[in-house]
Amino acid sequence: YSGIVLNSAEGVKLWSNNVAARYDKDYAFNTVEDGGATPPPLAAGGNNKVCKGLVSPELESVVNEETDPSVCGILVSASPTPNSISQPTKQPVTSAPTPSPSKFLVTSEPTTSGPSILTNVPTVVPAKYIEISCGDRCHLIQWPYIMGSSYNSSVAYQECENDCDNTDCKAFSLQFDYRTDFTGNKHCFLYKASKEPSPETCANDPFNQLLCTYPTGGGQFYITPAAMVKYNVLHLGQHF
Repeated sequence: YSGIVLNSAEGVKLWSNNVAARYDKDYAFNTVEDGGATPPPLAAGGNNKVCKGLVSPELESVVNEETDPSVCGILVSASPTPNSISQPTKQPVTSAPTPSPSKFLVTSEPTTSGPSILTNVPTVVPAKYIEISCGDRCHLIQWPYIMGSSYNSSVAYQECENDCDNTDCKAFSLQFDYRTDFTGNKHCFLYKASKEPSPETCANDPFNQLLCTYPTGGGQFYITPAAMVKYNVLHLGQHF
């Protein structure tokens, strides 16, 4: 049996059972009595359904045959025809947005030799200089440097970056130029790539070393990624 079996049971009430046997010749509803005697009658019952299998004569009055197998939890899936198989919807190919210009991020369009699905996707190139948080002590006084030009604050970063690009330079800083009666100009300092800091203590984490920095107003400091690693340049107050 693979369904409900009432074995020598008396006073049974059989209500609202939906049963599907494993095989057509299995009993879905059955009664059994010891010694082959007649099973006792049900006390009450009804609203029972069989979707697959046999029902013993004693229970036929309270069980109805059901033609829909899903009533008993059997899911029947039909084999799909070729025309009924849905095809994936092709999504339109769009160009990736181009990031806004940034003084810290340089982008360029890639050149590819083979076919490509996406077009005009910008390639991100590592920034040439990384800004270091230096508070009000942004001049590395023990790093050999060139006192550069003074620029209007609106163009000071770009001009000082260009100066560093075109000379012996691994880092640069900006600070208010008080020589101009504080008109808002910023003074550009260029730190030489060919010279090492002296004393040597200023060659490691210089912003967190005594006597390696000098007070500045409106100061900013920028350094190449390679020099930042070489000299372990950390933000002011940052320690590992």
